[in-house]
Amino acid sequence: MRVRLSNQQSEVPVRVRPLLRRLKASLSLLPRPLPGHLKAIHVVLVDRAAMARVHGDFLGDPTETDVITFPYGEILVCPAVALDQASGYRHEVEQEVLLYALHGLLHLVGYDDTTPEAARRMARAQGKLLNKVLQSA
Repeated sequence: MRVRLSNQQSEVPVRVRPLLRRLKASLSLLPRPLPGHLKAIHVVLVDRAAMARVHGDFLGDPTETDVITFPYGEILVCPAVALDQASGYRHEVEQEVLLYALHGLLHLVGYDDTTPEAARRMARAQGKLLNKVLQSA
C-alpha cells in the first residue's frame, strides 16, 4: 500500500518525514484490513480555511474540524486544530496530527463515531493504535 503525505499548509510547522514513517508503520498495526479497492492512502495537511471549506462543501458544516476522511483513501488533517487541542492533552502537536491521521485510517477500515457507543469503541481503538505506532517507530 502506498502512503503519501502532502503538507499544503504553513500555519503550523510539521516534520513530514517522521510523520510519514509513522503512518507507513501504522498500516501493519491496524485492527482490521484496509478495503481491497484502496491502492493508496493520501494524508493532506491543510490550513483552517481549507478545512472549513471542505467541511462545509461535503458535510454541510462550514466550521473548521480536525480530520475528514474520504472513502477513496484521502485524509485531510488540520495541524492548526491539532495545535489548539495538543496542549490540552499534553501532546506534542505532531503527535496530535498523527492521532488525527490514525483516526482517518480507522474510518477507512470501518470504524465510525456516529453514536456515543461507536465513538467510544473508536476512541479505544485509536488510543491502542497510537500507542503501538509510537512504540514501533
